[in-house]
Amino acid sequence: MLSRKIVTFVPEFEERTMKRYFAHYIYLFLGASFTSHLAGCNSSTQWNEVEFYNVEKMEQLTESPTVDTMENEDEFTLQQPKESRELDVKIDMQFLKSGNGTSEHVCSLINQQLVELLLKQSSELSIDEAIEQYIKDIKTEFHGDEVANTYYDHLKGRAEYGKTGIINYRLEEEVFTGGAHPANITTILRFSTTTGEYISLEQVVPPANQSHLKEKLLKKLMDSVQANSLEELHQKGFLELTDMFVSPNFAIREDSLEFFYNEYDIAPYAYGTWRVCLGYEEVTDLLDSTWKNRK
Repeated sequence: MLSRKIVTFVPEFEERTMKRYFAHYIYLFLGASFTSHLAGCNSSTQWNEVEFYNVEKMEQLTESPTVDTMENEDEFTLQQPKESRELDVKIDMQFLKSGNGTSEHVCSLINQQLVELLLKQSSELSIDEAIEQYIKDIKTEFHGDEVANTYYDHLKGRAEYGKTGIINYRLEEEVFTGGAHPANITTILRFSTTTGEYISLEQVVPPANQSHLKEKLLKKLMDSVQANSLEELHQKGFLELTDMFVSPNFAIREDSLEFFYNEYDIAPYAYGTWRVCLGYEEVTDLLDSTWKNRK
């Protein structure tokens, strides 16, 4: 069965921070775009080494209410109507195709990893087969006993240019299987367009340097929301239930590393996905030697 990536609803967290939402409503409303600009990256690289094509698939399923009948000895019929159930699956993903200098082998290798890492399917399947199997897995889960009567899963995947020779792949998933609200999940993967290799965090920033990277991310987060201390950061709703950490969801931009934090990672659900950006000049001393002078 498909392994879901659902964010758990934490009612006590919501209760504790709800009062603060009202206190900082004006701050969030007026400062959201400003904060996003400060914490986000501004990279506009547009090299044309890779070509892409879109694969779209949508499937909807409605199970109408049924009536169970049972006749007793007096021929009295008991009717027990059940609620209708609806399933909505939408997949809109980009995949790579050879052209403009990118080999068919590299494109195939990256596409296989997208199938494995994002769709959770065997790389031996074709893209169409993997998507069909993904939908079948969703249907199996839908017919289980622990999901809502309204269940939807929307995937949107886009390849984004990064530093020359690197593709950042962003998958945005909106999924609802029950609970107080849907989950919005961003997953970022990175690939070399020369070899098709998946690029991990450890390759860019060695584990020994990641504690210092965490400190820089915390400092940039505090600067972006104009907090001068951890206490002020907590008052704004950040890091109340967790310490700062280095997110594995990061993009290698032309001029910076951009880290994505999903709902509940470092802030309440209402804050959505948060981005923290560090320019290469800020992390040069932390980069692996193979990345320091990379163009």
